[in-house]
Amino acid sequence: MLFAVFGTMFLALLLTIPIAAAIGLSCIAFTPWVPGGLAKVMFFVGQRMVVTADSFTLLALPFFILAGTLMSHGGIARQLTNLAEAISGDFPGGLGISAVVACTFFAAVSGSGPATVAAIGAIMLPTMLERGYDVGFSGGLIACAGGIGVLIPPSVPMIVYGVNCNVSITDLFVAGIVPGIIVAVFLIIPTIIIARKHHFVGKPRGGNWLWVLKKIWQAKTALLMPIIILGGIYCGIFTPTEAGIVAVVYAMVLGFCTRQLSFQGLIKALVEAAVITGSCIFLMGTASAFAKLLHMRSVPTLISNLILGITNSKIIILLLLNVLFLLGGMFIDTLSNILIFCPIFLPLVTKLGVNPIHFGVLVISNLALGMGTPPMGVDLFVAANIAHAPFERILKGAIPFMLWNLTGVLLITYVPFLSLWPF
Repeated sequence: MLFAVFGTMFLALLLTIPIAAAIGLSCIAFTPWVPGGLAKVMFFVGQRMVVTADSFTLLALPFFILAGTLMSHGGIARQLTNLAEAISGDFPGGLGISAVVACTFFAAVSGSGPATVAAIGAIMLPTMLERGYDVGFSGGLIACAGGIGVLIPPSVPMIVYGVNCNVSITDLFVAGIVPGIIVAVFLIIPTIIIARKHHFVGKPRGGNWLWVLKKIWQAKTALLMPIIILGGIYCGIFTPTEAGIVAVVYAMVLGFCTRQLSFQGLIKALVEAAVITGSCIFLMGTASAFAKLLHMRSVPTLISNLILGITNSKIIILLLLNVLFLLGGMFIDTLSNILIFCPIFLPLVTKLGVNPIHFGVLVISNLALGMGTPPMGVDLFVAANIAHAPFERILKGAIPFMLWNLTGVLLITYVPFLSLWPF
């Protein structure tokens, strides 16, 4: 059965069938094992797609996606980039550090890796190249830093994981803060080392720390957004879904008040958000049916027993899951990995005593690294397009940052306290 089901899925992917449709086709492969045959399977898939979409919690997804597109079109990236340059410009490799800091700031308002790379890369890459930075170093750094966008809340993958695995989205948001900062630090360290070696200088700050405080004040409206959202959620003022609505209203009002968001920009943001949301909901619907069919045939239990029959070492099993999700992130998009594999392996890690919140952060940190790793490597492709450079050159420049990022992922995996300290 497993061979037929997963074989159908991977064959469909090899034929370049969109992954949501490929998952739907793999559901049809369950037909011989479902009473009622093909008609029953088709009815079940349609029913699960409707049930999945009919979720109040899931409403957070389109609202946070829309808030991110509004921020991208509303000039917020420029404010955050100016602040990052003011803080770190004087250090060796200061523009590289600024890029990482700016990605971290923007991650707190976008929730998307590619959006973070596109928004910050469009501003920072030309500046870095003008200052004599190598294009491979610059593009590779920003591509890897884009992964912070799915760890620092609000995070679209965290919302999908929370809905799919019945885990508190609020707790996931809080749990992702420290791991996101850790990844940023593990990208800044090699940035300084490489910059010293190749004499990549910073950008003069232009003033003292009072000047930096002035830059912070100028970016106050952008910095207030994550504080309002996360503070409101954690203090119980509103739910994650309601926080998404607050984020949209705040982003829209801020964009129009600062005259950075035009009516044309608003239309583009709405269209982008609609397209992304539609594809996500369709994917979640077919994946939900697929996961339910797997559970009906006790596949997660079979896989758990198979792995535990080989080894019951928590360290080795977590290492194997790291490899699985890292490889998955290299070939399949982030949401598909979460929707397909998390329902299968969550029962296994629960048996091992792994907290579902920690498991979610572990999964997303691996997938974030996979977003900057070929052949999928969407963040690398975005960075290469912005830099107008060959993909291979950006990939070569990204390798040191990938290795340091991997070290951070292992630290997140084996030190649960980093994710679970607030609980």
